[in-house]
Amino acid sequence: MLLYSYCFSAVSSTLHSSSSCQLQGQFRPNEINKAGDVVLGGLFGFFFYSAYPDLSFTSEPQQPTCHGFDVLGFRQAQTMAFAIDEINRNSSLLPNVTLGYSLYDSCHQLGIGFRAALSLASGQEEHVTLDETCVGTPPVLGIVGDSSSTRCIAMSNVLGLYRVPMVSYFATCSCLSDRQRFPSFFRTIPSDAFQVSAMIQILKRFGWTWAGLLISDDDYGLHAARSFQSDLGPSGGGCLAYTEVLPKAYKPDELRRIVNVMKKSTARVVIAFAHDSNMMNLMEEVVRQNVTGLQWIASEAWISAAVLQTPDLMPYLGGTLGIAIHRGEIPGLREFLLQTRPDLHHNSSYGKNLVNQFWEHTFQCRFAPPPAGWVEAGGALCTGQEDLHNVETEFLDISNLRPEYNVYKAVYALAYALDDMLQCEPGRGPFSRNSCGTLQRLEPWQLLYYLEKVNFTTSFGDQVSFDENGDVLPIYDIMNWLLLPDGRIKVHGVGEVKKIFKGEEITLDEDKIFWNFKTKKPPRSVCSESCPPGTRMARKKGEPECCFDCIPCSEGKISNRTDSTECTSCPEDFWTSPQRDHCVPKKTEFLSYHEPLGICLTTASLLGTFICVVVLGIFIYHRRTPIVSYFATCSCLSDRQRFPSFFRTIPSDAFQVVRQNVTGLQWIASEAWTSSAVLQTPDLMPYLGGTLGIAIRRGEIPGFREFLLQTRPDLHHNSSYGNNMVNQFWEHTFQCRFAPPPAGWVEAGGALCTGQEDLHNVETEFLDISNLRPEYNVYKAVYALAYALDDMLQCEPGRGPFSGHSCGTLQRLEPWQLLYYLEKVNFTTSFGDQVSFDENGDVLPIYDIMNWLWLPDGRIKVHGVGEVKKSIFKGEEITLDEDKIFWNFKTKKPPRSVRSESCPPGTRMARKKGEPECCFDCIPCSEGKISNRTDSMECTSCPEDFWTSPQRDHCVPKKTEFLSYHEPLGICLTTASLLGTIICAVVLGIFIYYRRTPIVRANNSELSFQLLLSLKLCFLCSLLFIGRPRLWTCQLRHAAFGISFVLCVSCILVKTMVVLAVFKASKPGGEASLKWFGAVQQRGTVLVLTSIQAAICTAWLVSASPAPHKNTEYLSDKIVYECVVGSTVGFAVLLGYIGLLAILSFLIAFLARNLPDSFNEAKLITFSMLIFCAVWVAFVPAYVSSPGKYADAVEVFAILASSFGLLVALFGPKCYIILLRPERNTKKAIMGRGIES
Repeated sequence: MLLYSYCFSAVSSTLHSSSSCQLQGQFRPNEINKAGDVVLGGLFGFFFYSAYPDLSFTSEPQQPTCHGFDVLGFRQAQTMAFAIDEINRNSSLLPNVTLGYSLYDSCHQLGIGFRAALSLASGQEEHVTLDETCVGTPPVLGIVGDSSSTRCIAMSNVLGLYRVPMVSYFATCSCLSDRQRFPSFFRTIPSDAFQVSAMIQILKRFGWTWAGLLISDDDYGLHAARSFQSDLGPSGGGCLAYTEVLPKAYKPDELRRIVNVMKKSTARVVIAFAHDSNMMNLMEEVVRQNVTGLQWIASEAWISAAVLQTPDLMPYLGGTLGIAIHRGEIPGLREFLLQTRPDLHHNSSYGKNLVNQFWEHTFQCRFAPPPAGWVEAGGALCTGQEDLHNVETEFLDISNLRPEYNVYKAVYALAYALDDMLQCEPGRGPFSRNSCGTLQRLEPWQLLYYLEKVNFTTSFGDQVSFDENGDVLPIYDIMNWLLLPDGRIKVHGVGEVKKIFKGEEITLDEDKIFWNFKTKKPPRSVCSESCPPGTRMARKKGEPECCFDCIPCSEGKISNRTDSTECTSCPEDFWTSPQRDHCVPKKTEFLSYHEPLGICLTTASLLGTFICVVVLGIFIYHRRTPIVSYFATCSCLSDRQRFPSFFRTIPSDAFQVVRQNVTGLQWIASEAWTSSAVLQTPDLMPYLGGTLGIAIRRGEIPGFREFLLQTRPDLHHNSSYGNNMVNQFWEHTFQCRFAPPPAGWVEAGGALCTGQEDLHNVETEFLDISNLRPEYNVYKAVYALAYALDDMLQCEPGRGPFSGHSCGTLQRLEPWQLLYYLEKVNFTTSFGDQVSFDENGDVLPIYDIMNWLWLPDGRIKVHGVGEVKKSIFKGEEITLDEDKIFWNFKTKKPPRSVRSESCPPGTRMARKKGEPECCFDCIPCSEGKISNRTDSMECTSCPEDFWTSPQRDHCVPKKTEFLSYHEPLGICLTTASLLGTIICAVVLGIFIYYRRTPIVRANNSELSFQLLLSLKLCFLCSLLFIGRPRLWTCQLRHAAFGISFVLCVSCILVKTMVVLAVFKASKPGGEASLKWFGAVQQRGTVLVLTSIQAAICTAWLVSASPAPHKNTEYLSDKIVYECVVGSTVGFAVLLGYIGLLAILSFLIAFLARNLPDSFNEAKLITFSMLIFCAVWVAFVPAYVSSPGKYADAVEVFAILASSFGLLVALFGPKCYIILLRPERNTKKAIMGRGIES
């Protein structure tokens, strides 16, 4: 039927008679057979792996070998054998008919499974004599299988052509429900469309709107992904965070990338629509990266996979929820399986008996003769007497029959259909002339009629029937992976989902579900939390619909439910509440008759009414005067009954309604219509003129027209069935019919064909060879085969490419031999085109580029303007003559067609929400980021020391900022510092010059000199804070400042203590106090107090030295150079020590302020310390809150302010007396004032 395609004619009569056919090649599958009146075929995967032979075509390709025995596949096949045995023992079903079976191995591979299906449909007979009547049953009446969607698609595409019924038990792809493509396909497992819907129901049940999807790289996974993307949208209430395709083979890099995507995603739910082999590879990487905290949703392909149910994987897969094939029970199956026995007389090495191979796998032995070295290695020999009762094997585990139950139902469906067909009463059948199918003339297509109407109930209580697409009534179990306390894993049912008349119905016992989380509750998996009333959802740009922000409703609008997509406007008389979740009545305000504005407007209204009445009276009196409007267009004004005197000089609106006139478009045509003559009409050229399109390469075939003119009908071949194609062409061209004509043809005036009509005298596109495109490809295809055959026949014996250096011969041609030469074909046509094939069998591609030209005389011409081709060396290459292109626009230039203009440098593209990728806005780069090319997707950050230019298109060095000598603030502070230093020097000079005077001597001249020197140092140390910070200035500035001020305050403290001691000594018995404050003690005290500060500074510099630092945080567009203190504690101790001495000086001076003396210095010290403390107390908050260089300026100002305060308060009055009141600078004056006081 299918494989008998290699027929030998008289040329090969030396081999066979002219009336016989021979199989091209013998296919020897792994199989299980049983004879019967009617045979059912079965396709099962008995082995996991296959090894393909060498395909160089230098020798006859050998059959692939299979290895890795699949016990479950064998159990499924035995289930079919059991069902047929049970039917044969059933007297009420198919009485007097014995069913047989042929069960072939698909080896889980498309090529092997496809060939097995063709072998089942065609049979395996070596020879078929053609002159025998083809009467009887076909090799198989129907096929149960296959388990793979991909394989079923391929097989059903071919078997459907011959209407051979195929009932799958495990192929779930929704694409197989297409009745146009797969008219003979049925299945006892629900479609993936229902499985996807069931998974969406589970997602809805637990509020999971954000999930990841992992799919297998085959029809099973890819079609499921399409269903998820279409169904899990707005109607499904969820979104996919990511969709990743799991590789077929183990690819560590790709799996690592996929797991990284899973880790980074916020989705806590992962849907895996894949096979157990895909999941095993994935879980290795999941375990390696320790990705936990995910809720897995499993498809039926791996929810029951024992290979994944291990203690190592349960921390990751525990709690998995999944869809499983509905479980069933098959009474008597285990007893049948226990009766399995090997065939000791069938053990050839090729096409080995499957039961024997199962036996060897189960008992780990080998039948004689064993493989070489088996016995020597300690291997056991099989005797056939081993007992299945004594071995643990999943082959005998019938507690979880799922695919097997579907196999059982598939066999019974075929049996019930056959039973219904054989019970047909002659003369009342459904076929032509009310005939019935009979056992003697069974046809597979007849069984299809009854299979569509099958309706029965299994012993387990499940109803089996098929819908219009060949799909069974869907039902799935919902399973959950439970980790028991003893460490065992249990996959238990927690519900089911099925389709009923009302739609889908899900039953779920949530209390039984094991959640693999600490909370023991279902996880939360959403991209964005729900938006409360008063807000609306605003989708995040470039992300799925489930990812959104919650935007408060604007004024005048509300949303009164959760997750509102829009805010609705309040009614006219209402306004929004503060929460924007409901409308409240507006306060009423209107124009009243009682207010002045209302009175004025009422008066004006009444006056206008009066004037209208007067005008109306005038118009009634002069009503015969016509009105002619120049702008009133309403069609209602054409009513002559209502408006008898109305005219207008503008057309009515009724005349303005015309059909759409869509012009100004540039069309790009595919090769399917770029040469279509039906569209090349003058009416369409204003719209389609200028069309550019891709056309199949045009070629020229010399002598082709003369060959076509020689076409002649066959007057001896005109049967109604299989009518000669040339005759049908002749009838079509000359509008006649060959004898015998159809009934009524002659009577209706139809002509009879004579065969003498002349093709020269008829206009037909058959003879138009000016535009040969598909024909040119046919021409090249024939020549490619001819050149390959020619190369093969020119082979020299002994130097050929095949085994033993043999050649192909005309007497023993094999198609696979021609393949070898066809791959190497390389020739050039008479038109100059090179023809050769790449590794995929594709010719070097070349297309013509066509343009629709509207000629001035109104004719349409489709002319070539270029070509696009792929070169081996240059890749894709386009040649286009733009000067020849006709542009159907006023400008005669190509139009501009962009959805959004290019984004210039300094901006980035931001895709518009809900629109294609070409639709975007140009968003200016934010501060600190640039884009230096057109249409940048992202803005890149500038380096740390750079900032953006005003145009945001390049980075420029940041401006540096520090307290400089060249800026006004720095100049002012430097001037103040130098001025203070000079004043100190002048005062010191004055004091030195007048050191003999009483006022200088009375105030401890040595301490005064030290104090002036320290103040000078204080003024000078402020200069270290100005200028670019360097390591030595940062280290020196605070040390110099701290030591200078401690020296200054120490001198003041000692002066205060000396003043207090002197007045105490003036009292009886107080002379002893002076000996503690002699000159040596004063110098020592100042030295000790200053040394403590020096020690603090030394410890600070050694432990955490201040250092220069480039600060980029204060100002984003500038670099602030500053000195970091290194140790905040060190700086605080330094300031605290100065503050402690200042407070002591202030307190002691305050206590001594009222002591009698003509010039009591304690008052001046009190006032100076008050200034000093006030300045430095204010300094702390000002310093902390000042950014950048201004912190240094604050510190310099505090130094200068406190120094000037001390200088003026302590030495101002003395200089005043010395320089301006010298009469008071005498001992008498000082003593006298002391007496007066």
